[in-house]
Amino acid sequence: MAPSGITFEFVENPTETIAEEATQVFAGLMVEDPAAIALVGGDMSLLPSLGGVMIRALALTPGTSHLFTARDESGALVGYTLFSLPGQLILSTPEQQKHGLFEFMGKLSPEGQKYYPEVMAKEVPKANDEALGIEGAERNTYWCNFAMVRADYQGKGVARALFELATKEAAKTGETMALTTTNIRNVPIYEKLGFTLCGHKVMPSPWVDWPLWFFKKETKPAPAASAGA
Repeated sequence: MAPSGITFEFVENPTETIAEEATQVFAGLMVEDPAAIALVGGDMSLLPSLGGVMIRALALTPGTSHLFTARDESGALVGYTLFSLPGQLILSTPEQQKHGLFEFMGKLSPEGQKYYPEVMAKEVPKANDEALGIEGAERNTYWCNFAMVRADYQGKGVARALFELATKEAAKTGETMALTTTNIRNVPIYEKLGFTLCGHKVMPSPWVDWPLWFFKKETKPAPAASAGA
């Protein structure tokens, strides 16, 4: 049952305003996350830039993603999920990259500039494929790039409701849903949402080592209505 006072929506045409709201939620939640620390090269002032680049790349590039939001009675964004569609891959095209990727890269230290593309373009995709048993897992599944719920709304059913919306969309074509998390507290949450834990790996970095847990969930397309229905 969805929590009272919260409005959930599949946002078909995300705006810059929504992308900025989502970036702020991301930055507020990830400030102590070891993966975030590594990906900004230890410079946490770059955290909003990191989130903004990835969120805008998907949300503001038509035909690449599905965004689901949760808002409280005042209209404030309290949670969201952002999935890349099968056949799409975050930051893989010039249209996506124009949303600040190279500006973000330019702010990283030389060590960070070397680490970010090596890990995000090579090491993480390789780990995803091996753990999930799917070649090109991020591109060939309904991939959850972001699942964020503001701290004061966690444990109230917001994530469940957001994932129920996403699962309905994935099930329309029977897509496999997949994701990773860098927070061990999320592991039992995703298992309760019907995802199967497929593995765990620790990614080294010069700043802090960070963990990844890998999940996937099969969906089934809704049966077609009979001709006489």
